[in-house]
Amino acid sequence: MRGIGWLLLGAAGAAGTAEAGPWAQEPGSIYARGIVSTERLDGEDGRRGEIYGEYGLARNWSVTAKAEMVRYEGGGISDRDALRVSARRQLWSSDKGWALGAEAGLVYGSAVAGVFGCDGLGGEARMSVGRSGTVKGRNYFVFADVADIRHEDGCARQRAEFGYGSDIGPHLFTLQQVWLERGNQSADSIKFDSQIGYHFKSADLSLGYREESGGAYREHAVLVAVTLRR
Repeated sequence: MRGIGWLLLGAAGAAGTAEAGPWAQEPGSIYARGIVSTERLDGEDGRRGEIYGEYGLARNWSVTAKAEMVRYEGGGISDRDALRVSARRQLWSSDKGWALGAEAGLVYGSAVAGVFGCDGLGGEARMSVGRSGTVKGRNYFVFADVADIRHEDGCARQRAEFGYGSDIGPHLFTLQQVWLERGNQSADSIKFDSQIGYHFKSADLSLGYREESGGAYREHAVLVAVTLRR
């Protein structure tokens, strides 16, 4: 399966939105994605860079890694960096396109929670369910994901993620994702991301808009994502 099929092998987000979902890479397969965005948080302009990768370690097993950094121009908001490494297991799949997965890993810092992120070393565990298939000749996927993230300093967050992607033409695709997050030391927030992109022969390119609201803050971002796979 080309196009969205590759998205599924890339954790349901080959154009740059999701690094979640129950799907695992095929053994030996590599998926890499880079995102750059310009954003505005509480009146300050910032730049965000993100690199994410997956490798198919064995049947139904993938390892993932992510590095993210945010730099703000005004000095009123602290710059942030984050790292994450994890292992994902595709636990079950059906001939109707359903799949169930679990993931666990280590995290350091938080660059995705506005002005109220967690710092230091921590761990993350998540469960995911999703479905992929074809409607009227066009591939699609949909997934739901819940995660618990805890840091050594006592900062804890719980997150629910929902994503959808679909081909809308021979080469065009669209992606949408929503995050709901709450935490004991970070602001409760809701974030959504919408992208439209183009499947090239060996890469995908997409443009998107992201907005996050945490009650005490609001963030807007415009992003460009490039995905490579082998």
